[in-house]
Amino acid sequence: MSMTKQISAIERLQSLPRVFRGSDLTVRFQWTSKRASHYLFLWKGRGLVDGLGGHSDVFANLLIDRHPDWDTALKMAMPSAVVIGIEALRQAGWTTQIPRVPTIAVDGTQPVYSTPHFEVSRRDPVWFAAMRAVLKSTADALPCLPPAWALADMLHQGGWEGSGLGPDDIDWSEVTERDEKHWKLACAALGLEMGDLSSLVDAHTAASMRA
Repeated sequence: MSMTKQISAIERLQSLPRVFRGSDLTVRFQWTSKRASHYLFLWKGRGLVDGLGGHSDVFANLLIDRHPDWDTALKMAMPSAVVIGIEALRQAGWTTQIPRVPTIAVDGTQPVYSTPHFEVSRRDPVWFAAMRAVLKSTADALPCLPPAWALADMLHQGGWEGSGLGPDDIDWSEVTERDEKHWKLACAALGLEMGDLSSLVDAHTAASMRA
């Protein structure tokens, strides 16, 4: 009489990568979609996996890594994702402000999922076409807007009032000639009329002296 070998959750998860799709389980373990969903529910309840969010069907394998690689998970679910906003400025050293969660732009014509790990901003293909020249693809990290482009995009979207920071939060000493060139290109691409980047620095300096 043959006996079906029982495989533990630990063994199954140890055979999975740090980040995986729920649909992968149907192929790897020959499960139905319903059974895969059931086990994912159980594993999540036991703290063995965590989901990216929404209906993304992307999960972090907490058994393999207790510190989820949400960047990789995000790229898996939404390949167009680009870091923008305050996080882009922070990574460039332009600000010490730390956002609650990073803001990312995604192509709104592709599937978009809600996630507690990122603030998702839908953009159209025209925006991505304008940004393509300054975005560099990386194997691990998410593509990130250069700081001058990120600032121009923030001001274009909602001005200083809607950006989540003010001129005092920018370390203007980090601005270089290259940033000035990037700023001009960004303003032209976005249709933003703000003058030179140095004019923002001058305005900030003048306001500081009056204060």
